[in-house]
Amino acid sequence: MTPPSFAPAGERAAPATIVEIADACGVSTASVSRALNGRSGVGAATRERILGVARELGYTPDSRARALVTGRVPFIALVLPDITNPFFPAVARGAEEELQGAGHSLLLINTGWSPERLRQSFELISGNHVGGLLMAVPLDGVGRELSQWEKFEGSIVMVGRAVPRGSRLNAVLVDTRYGGWLAGRQLCKAGWREIAYLGGPEKDRVSRDRLGGLHRALDAPGSEARLTEVVPGDWTLEGGQRRALALLQSRRPPDAIFAANDLIALGVARAAAEAGRSLGEDLGLVGYDDIDAVRFLEPPITSVAQPKLEMGRRAARLLLSAIADGVREQRDRLRPELMIRRSCGASRDALESRVPAEDAR
Repeated sequence: MTPPSFAPAGERAAPATIVEIADACGVSTASVSRALNGRSGVGAATRERILGVARELGYTPDSRARALVTGRVPFIALVLPDITNPFFPAVARGAEEELQGAGHSLLLINTGWSPERLRQSFELISGNHVGGLLMAVPLDGVGRELSQWEKFEGSIVMVGRAVPRGSRLNAVLVDTRYGGWLAGRQLCKAGWREIAYLGGPEKDRVSRDRLGGLHRALDAPGSEARLTEVVPGDWTLEGGQRRALALLQSRRPPDAIFAANDLIALGVARAAAEAGRSLGEDLGLVGYDDIDAVRFLEPPITSVAQPKLEMGRRAARLLLSAIADGVREQRDRLRPELMIRRSCGASRDALESRVPAEDAR
């Protein structure tokens, strides 16, 4: 039997391999593999000896090799459009908590809104490098050659993004129109009358749905508010600042703005300061997502809160179930809630109040 080798003092030994464990125990590599993977075909005493030597040599399982043996890919990918947006790491945390309990690891893919990076995520799943995709990136308009739903339907769950028309993908969805309605209703109740909407890209269904909810609130009987401007753009703070400043410096500026996400809302806050407008006093503002930053601004920003952690947890749970049981077209629907703060004109004595998701329209 070949004795195990040790690294010189002060140096760390390289991880042991199955071959080295087999040599140290005087057994075949097949026996080592069976013992390490808990399979039959090796005696109890031999199994214990193999496991003991593996511990002594610091053996670490190679997840890729184990996947070849068990047929189970240990990685699930969460595909994000913008890792710098604090909304998405919160979703990732929820997904990771759920996946860890099931023995999977989470791989983050940041596309930066790049079609090529999105293409690479599909290559990962088609090459069996990941077991499934949690997709927080819109897929409308990407083309059949990129999506290939018929091949991946059971291994993709949309997270907070609309399911592309004609596909049978599973999804965890948030009632975005309801969120837009909550924002619009609050601006109306607070007495704002000239309201502008700073949205995401013009063709983005999430942005259009939030605008649809705003329309419904402003068109309600008794409403005295009107929509003065709809300004599409990107989802960034910088883009929000540029668009908001142009609005506030125009001949007929709005007295309130609904921002389609909180990064845009933070940009509006910057623009308001530059234009000499005071949030909550001569400019109302509501954002969307309820990231931490909006709570710590002065004044804090009213925002539509999405259940970020729960979205990640449910999406991971649904994906694992779909992979195991072949589930198709399951839609898990959640509702947002409104966190009312001073940016929309709430009392300075009320730091924050909450409109729960259970409140029906």
